[in-house]
Amino acid sequence: MTRRVKRIEIRETAGELGALLLESRLIKELRPMYNVASRRGRRLILAVRTDTSDGYMGVRLEAVDRIDPDVTSSILGIFKHTTQAKEYLASIARTHRLCPKLLRLEQSRNACFAYHLGRCSGACIGEEAPSAYNARLESAFGERRVLAWPYEGPVVIEEYCEENGLREKFIIDNWCLVGGASSSGETHRFDYDSYKIILRHLGQ
Repeated sequence: MTRRVKRIEIRETAGELGALLLESRLIKELRPMYNVASRRGRRLILAVRTDTSDGYMGVRLEAVDRIDPDVTSSILGIFKHTTQAKEYLASIARTHRLCPKLLRLEQSRNACFAYHLGRCSGACIGEEAPSAYNARLESAFGERRVLAWPYEGPVVIEEYCEENGLREKFIIDNWCLVGGASSSGETHRFDYDSYKIILRHLGQ
């Protein structure tokens, strides 16, 4: 990799948040050869909550180019591609005794195959209370859910570095970077990588 270097450019920031957001944006814009994990396109796979007429929660996979930050409450999880999403669904079906039929991993008119193996408690045929099943499904997606925005409106995060005298402000609303340093100019566009960076920063 070092033999391919032609030029080095340095961009100073006022702090870690600015550095991480800038890095994430530049990787998407410049698509460097060795940053494969972060340079992916904007198309994501959403696990969206659905509800049956009997009151059971189901899951629908949906491919999107962008996420509306105002409807994240119905999103159970966000994945890089369909294979990753289906592998996660299969995993939580085993570990949380969830119904593959309600997760849309299989199709059947009656009970799912896992029910006959004793691995499904019968939500697919109404033998399990919807409240108990739905609670397990919510728990299974706990780490994958987009958290609700904890503020009534936009917030401003300011970073200052005494060494270089730089001061940067970031305007963030509903997990979207809508103004300030490192913003891309796309107002209220939800970016999953930026969401994780901002969430980690606010948690600290």
